[in-house]
Amino acid sequence: MRSYHTVFFDLDGTITDSKPGILKCIRAALDVKGVPYTEAQLDLMVGPPFRVSMRDILGVYDTELIEDMIRLYRADYEVSGWRDCTVYAGMRELFARLKEGGLRLAVATSKPLKFTVMMLDALELSPYFDFIGGAESDSSRDSKIEVIRYVMENLGMKDASGALMVGDRLYDIDGAKLAGMDSAGVLWGYGGREELAAHGADYLFRTPKELGDFLLQEEK
Repeated sequence: MRSYHTVFFDLDGTITDSKPGILKCIRAALDVKGVPYTEAQLDLMVGPPFRVSMRDILGVYDTELIEDMIRLYRADYEVSGWRDCTVYAGMRELFARLKEGGLRLAVATSKPLKFTVMMLDALELSPYFDFIGGAESDSSRDSKIEVIRYVMENLGMKDASGALMVGDRLYDIDGAKLAGMDSAGVLWGYGGREELAAHGADYLFRTPKELGDFLLQEEK
């Protein structure tokens, strides 16, 4: 069994159920610009960077249009959208257990860092983390692998040994692989077992308690 001393967590769909606020603001931006979509497509847009979603999910390649929608989305999200989220049951207890067990915790999310910090502060979760990493608004740090490397650098990690990336979507699993990091897919989020398994998650967990038991099993 491998042991881990550092755990990276995705935010949306892993720590928090943020979908209601995200979808409300995406839907509003698309409607303003007249971009057609289905509800199924909207669901898939929770997780990847907005620029990636527009291209890969909605087939929009007009850079100016995409940037306009990002500005609309963020203006709406900053006012109220970010507040429309809840912490998944068991996550607070998980963080407390892991910190008590001596593990180092970090956030690695493709959500803009500004909103990430706002959410974690409001939910009183920030104190659990040794470092909080998010995307840059100008796309200079946008993809999951870029965020993971940014967090690793700020934690002083020379490589990914002893670290585990925890997330609910394929982007978390793919980013971890690119970083040479093991990955754990969570089944309470937005991706689902089939997606996570198809992208090669090293582990799958049904509940936060199950994840905590696994990470702390050496302590038993």
